[in-house]
Amino acid sequence: MGLSGRVPRRVDAATKAGLLDLIEQAVDGGWTLRRACRVLELGEVRAHRWFARRARGRLVDTPPGGSPMHSVLPEEAEEILALFEEWGEVDRSHRKLAHRGSYLGRVWVSPSTVRRVLHAADKHFRPLPRPGRSKWRPFPDWVEYTPNSIWIYDT
Repeated sequence: MGLSGRVPRRVDAATKAGLLDLIEQAVDGGWTLRRACRVLELGEVRAHRWFARRARGRLVDTPPGGSPMHSVLPEEAEEILALFEEWGEVDRSHRKLAHRGSYLGRVWVSPSTVRRVLHAADKHFRPLPRPGRSKWRPFPDWVEYTPNSIWIYDT
């Protein structure tokens, strides 16, 4: 039990089995399941789930995460990296690279998947080079500086 007396979120199988045995003994003694759960500070729905899991022999919690049904396949990751090597300098964005992959018919993944795969492979887009500083050039000799006049020229 937790510090507050309530049953914590993660409970090991032995504790679950003990709590279920207590509930069964209380029900056999004439208590209702609701009353037994209230005294044990255990949710009724949780108790019913544990009873069902015990009947299937799966009272032990499975590790979190399960099996990722929509995970990236190794071939897809390789294709994303190949697209990066081929088109990374042109596209310069994980979004554009994801769309390019589908346009070319090579890989169909979301932009966030492209970003995740590139991050895991430590591949980064190089930013565009900054434009150089322009030099100040004097006005041509033919310009007459007179008040209230504006000269605009293009060369």
